[in-house]
Amino acid sequence: NGFTLLELLVVVVIVAILFTYTTLAIRSDSPEDIIKEEAHRMERLIQLALEESILRGEEYGIEIFLDGYRFLRFDVTENQWQPLSDDKILRDRELPLNMELEMSLEDTEIVIELASDAMSEQKLELETDPDEEEPDKEKISPQIYLLSSGEITPEFDIRFYILGIETSYFVKGAFDGSLESEISDL
Repeated sequence: NGFTLLELLVVVVIVAILFTYTTLAIRSDSPEDIIKEEAHRMERLIQLALEESILRGEEYGIEIFLDGYRFLRFDVTENQWQPLSDDKILRDRELPLNMELEMSLEDTEIVIELASDAMSEQKLELETDPDEEEPDKEKISPQIYLLSSGEITPEFDIRFYILGIETSYFVKGAFDGSLESEISDL
């Protein structure tokens, strides 16, 4: 007429397992975890780009924006920097909503702008420059250079943060090519 204790325990265990999986699936990352993940992603991507630079014997660069960053390669045939648009890993990166970057190069704070603002300024400069031979090409210049000798110049600190969150992360690059990321309070 009723349930045995063993049957009730089995049902409780099944419900507990389902509840655990449900809470893990619904749980979103905390803002601190998102900041940490983005900082570690950038550190790993810079390390990969530096290794690519060494293996290919080409110079790479990083253009930093307030809301993202992109990797560049110096094209010696055209004598200018080209975005890595065909590379799936070193593609343009946009930060999650409300996350921003601050950058200092060799202990000097650098003012960076939004990616959309930088692109529109480059297009305006091209339209107003009558001496430009090829008006359809952007003039791009990275702030950080990844040299084929394995060096990074200039030394940099990039801070990832979300307004209103006390935790931020730094990605630091040294001249010898070493990279590290560390937690920091605002």
